[in-house]
Amino acid sequence: MNFPALNDDRKYLLLLTGAALILAIAGLGNVPLRDFDEGYYATTAQDTFLRGDWRFPTYLGQPFLSKPPLIAWLVMGSYHLLGISEFSSRLPLALGSALAVPLLYLLGKEIFSAPKAALWSSSILLTLLPTARLGRLTMLDGVINTCLVWSLLCLLRGRKNPHWLGGIGIGLGLIALAKGLLVLALGLLLGIAIFWLGEGRIFQRWQFWLGLLIGFAPVLWWYQLQFVQYGETFWQIHFEFHSFERVTQELEGNTGPPWYYLLEIAKYTAPWLFFLIPAAVMTVQRLREDWAKVAITFGFGFLLIISVMGTKLPWYVLPCYPFFVLMGGYYLADLEGRPRYPRLIGYLLALTAGVGLAGGLYAGFIEQKPVIIIMGLVLFIGVGWSAKQYLQSSPKFAKTLVMGLYVTLLFLFSSPLWNWEVNEAFAVKPVGQLIKQSTPVNTLVYTSFAYSRPSLDFYGDRQVIAVDDDQLCTKAKEGNYLLLDQNAQGRLALANLQKRGQAGEFTLFFSPTVGKP
Repeated sequence: MNFPALNDDRKYLLLLTGAALILAIAGLGNVPLRDFDEGYYATTAQDTFLRGDWRFPTYLGQPFLSKPPLIAWLVMGSYHLLGISEFSSRLPLALGSALAVPLLYLLGKEIFSAPKAALWSSSILLTLLPTARLGRLTMLDGVINTCLVWSLLCLLRGRKNPHWLGGIGIGLGLIALAKGLLVLALGLLLGIAIFWLGEGRIFQRWQFWLGLLIGFAPVLWWYQLQFVQYGETFWQIHFEFHSFERVTQELEGNTGPPWYYLLEIAKYTAPWLFFLIPAAVMTVQRLREDWAKVAITFGFGFLLIISVMGTKLPWYVLPCYPFFVLMGGYYLADLEGRPRYPRLIGYLLALTAGVGLAGGLYAGFIEQKPVIIIMGLVLFIGVGWSAKQYLQSSPKFAKTLVMGLYVTLLFLFSSPLWNWEVNEAFAVKPVGQLIKQSTPVNTLVYTSFAYSRPSLDFYGDRQVIAVDDDQLCTKAKEGNYLLLDQNAQGRLALANLQKRGQAGEFTLFFSPTVGKP
């Protein structure tokens, strides 16, 4: 059977989609959930799923009021199909985040005059470490990118076919159902882009308003349910604490200087960072072109918004990246027409290859993990060969660089190293299993560990609360379950504790009192 030949656009779209999905699911369940924000959201989804009332998400029996319900609904649907696991907790978010890659290609086709700029933009997004890694987690920021790119694609296609304008409101509605008032900031930037592009007439189109109605109807319905159920408490927690106070002040010690996100970009985006700096300059020079207007509005505009916020977290910068890579994609396409490339970038690529090899060999032997050595070798070959091609002013360098980075990421994600934050504290799964097997349902457990870990709540299906020594002594007298490390056991010397089990450095005790079994 002979199939009709696909044109280049469809070939590239299928290739990018397949590559993004493979990278999204490779090794997705091979490491435990990390505390923030995976454990928090997964515990909410698990508790709500087991309780069965999806209208009112709960965290171990307590109302979950900090975020709208989209993440809980997506993960609950995954649990229904696949059961409860790390893989099923991450899968819907990973797949949703991966779709930003082909959507960005379609967006680029609408906005760039140079066809290859769209391909290079989506290829950079595919192989950019922050978006590829954080998009795989049980977090919403990667899906926000997808919804935002979708809304912009609908805006641009709506210039020729007004029916596409309805998709703008659907994308914004999903953002609101995911992260609440974030939609106001992104909606403001979208409005600026609309007028800067000279597309203000879309506000006269019924398709645009119908899309807003469809997109925000479930948002308004859900918020109305919460106000009826929880009243002023919902307003105080959801809006005042988790929305307004995040903007005006630092929460839970998550702060930083105004240039915090510039440092995050510099730390995690190499080697694409080397192209981003001249690309940003070129974008400002092309200020009158539509792609530059979109990239500046959302890339620099959103960076400014999050930089002045009081609370700062590394993943807040993710919505900037699709627009930074638009700048980079245009720059790569522009390079192909030059007889000679700027030499500094080639030297930086060569340096990256050397550092990757040296770091991979050193860390691999020290940690006794061959996969690190393999990643170092792949990075050295891919980036090193790309550097050689670049210094020869060969346009093939970009393809070589993308392939080298993609294979490196594939090795990383297939190993247990990609979610490195889980190694910042004790191994959580054995301790969680001990708690789940040795305590009654709905039991509170108090621990000597320095802070409460949402991932421990997920695996133990119990709330484990970190308290100080005085509170531990009080809880022991009242009759409670205590999770103590070895230092705390010697330091507190609590009497009459009944040992219920041990996992790693932690021992689970029960302190009986009169009238309690």
